[in-house]
Amino acid sequence: MQKINKILPLLLAGTLTACGGSSDPAPTVNDAEPGLGHDVTQVPSASAAFYVPKFADTSGTLTVTQVSSRETQQFTVNDLNQMTIALDAGRVYQFEFSPSSEQVFCPRKLGCGRALRDDPNDLNGNDEIDFGEPVSANVSYSLAAKLIAGQNQLYFSSYATLLSESQSDSTVLSLTNTPVYHLSHSRINQSLQAEYAARAFTYADIMRQLNIEVRQDDQISPLADAFELAYKHSDNTLWQSYIDEVNQYFIETLLDEKDSILFANVVEQVLLNANEALQLQDMVTLADSETVFNNDLLDHFRDSLGVVRLQEEKYSDELDIKLREIENLATDEAVQESFLALSEAIYNVVDAVSPARNSEPGNYQVNDLDIVYTIDPSFNWRVTGFNRGFEVSIDVTMPEWRKSPTLGDRIAGSGVASVRKGDVSLEADLDDIFLLFDGSIDDENLKTATGTSRFAGKITLQTSASTTKADMRLRLNRVMSPRNSVESILANLRVRGDFETANQITPVTLYAAERSPFEFDTSLDLAFGLHVDFDLKGGPDFQLQLAVDDPSNVTNLNSAEISYLLGGRVMQLDVRRSGDNNNIVAQGKDGYWLDIKQKGRNFTGGYYYGDQQIGDVKTVRGIPGVLFPDGSFESLF
Repeated sequence: MQKINKILPLLLAGTLTACGGSSDPAPTVNDAEPGLGHDVTQVPSASAAFYVPKFADTSGTLTVTQVSSRETQQFTVNDLNQMTIALDAGRVYQFEFSPSSEQVFCPRKLGCGRALRDDPNDLNGNDEIDFGEPVSANVSYSLAAKLIAGQNQLYFSSYATLLSESQSDSTVLSLTNTPVYHLSHSRINQSLQAEYAARAFTYADIMRQLNIEVRQDDQISPLADAFELAYKHSDNTLWQSYIDEVNQYFIETLLDEKDSILFANVVEQVLLNANEALQLQDMVTLADSETVFNNDLLDHFRDSLGVVRLQEEKYSDELDIKLREIENLATDEAVQESFLALSEAIYNVVDAVSPARNSEPGNYQVNDLDIVYTIDPSFNWRVTGFNRGFEVSIDVTMPEWRKSPTLGDRIAGSGVASVRKGDVSLEADLDDIFLLFDGSIDDENLKTATGTSRFAGKITLQTSASTTKADMRLRLNRVMSPRNSVESILANLRVRGDFETANQITPVTLYAAERSPFEFDTSLDLAFGLHVDFDLKGGPDFQLQLAVDDPSNVTNLNSAEISYLLGGRVMQLDVRRSGDNNNIVAQGKDGYWLDIKQKGRNFTGGYYYGDQQIGDVKTVRGIPGVLFPDGSFESLF
């Protein structure tokens, strides 16, 4: 993990302001004219390319409407993913795609459940709906986007469709410079991230409609209803089932030997962006730009430096300590292991002693766990002992049990559990425990011990230095290893709550996923996404997001990618360091970005709107800034 306690001061104040200090007065800044010297009547051209997940037909009709003028164009396409069209930059458009066929295909590599008798969707007649076979689900594709000069890549998905009607700007959710389904300044990794997110959003819609888990209390209402309840009425009950399916797609992608090769390189950023985009809160409406040439990003950049400087005056040590404490928690191996130890213990106990095995009430021992099992009035397990070196205490009740060799045995319930080792303890009050086995539990078939499970509820995580009280959602996979043994994988984890130490009480969200499940290493190999809300002096709404690809890499500051919100505006920073040379790319809202190259006391680069340069980054009299065509010069700090 990079030293996140140093990133903000280093990348902003430390990197940029360290080269100031000239005694010469700054160049005079003229009152900038509209357009900063550019032709304000010019409407730069934009190109739009598209991506739609191949869970449906990619041929069909694309309808493009400019929202303000209501001008509409229609295109017939053989493959939308190969199409590019020219439009105007700075304008909001709505795009609707109608596939030639309404047929939707099973998006799940493991298949979409049992087929009905004589089911025409069972193309190979194996009584299963396999990956790529037709399913009974409906998916619609539309999105609203404000295009920028140059290339725009737009990603259709069920989530983009939900935001389309209201033309909501989701940048404040995922802290991206454009809505999460719109790339304006991208690299290969960002394109991969957007593709995986679009697939996950659409996969989740299809699987939610299919409801192959068939829980008795499931309510399968239209996704739009779940969205409205969550966004307008703060009722997340139905919306959470959609989020669960989104994360299930990420889990299954990592478990697919072929797909995981690419996905493992971007998993931490996808987890962060996709999940944060689904944490619905107030969003503004996309609107046309009055002029496509402005210096708003520079104003935001300077505001950010100003906030950091305020911390330096009095609070730099405090901020440094706060970030370091969060880093210490995320990299603590015992903390990571505690989540695996707790969930695995519950899974092992229920697998070994259960109604499916016709277990009689009584006392049992599984490895180092002592079990008291009762069945009246409901199946109950009280467990003490040890798992993975942690002291374990469990009391869970499972009133719902399904035995099915074809659909898989399933058990659901709730309970409390805790694990402790040394200074680390994890206590969980779980209102949702759901275990799904791959088949029917059979003493002679090791594969029946494989399956997936989810755990959700409130936790208290304590270390010698901190207490975290949070909502937790966890997915555990039990899979067969190449050594023909059943292994536990911490597939997906989200912890959202308050992180408390002697120095702070800070809202924190931590996402984690096992990066390399095929290696079956005895140690966890987790990728992390981190979202932190800080109440900074001068920036009470400050939010920081950081994707972390290597927890053991604690000293490498040669590169960093962070996103943050300040004053209701988002910015993404991409930093590359080589010796004494620095390169910072700052991306702001509506496709504006700033490229700063620093070598010693000299700064060069450019200020851009999409692919069109607006101004030059120059060093004048020792002061770095941006020179515009109208002759005005604006300092970077």
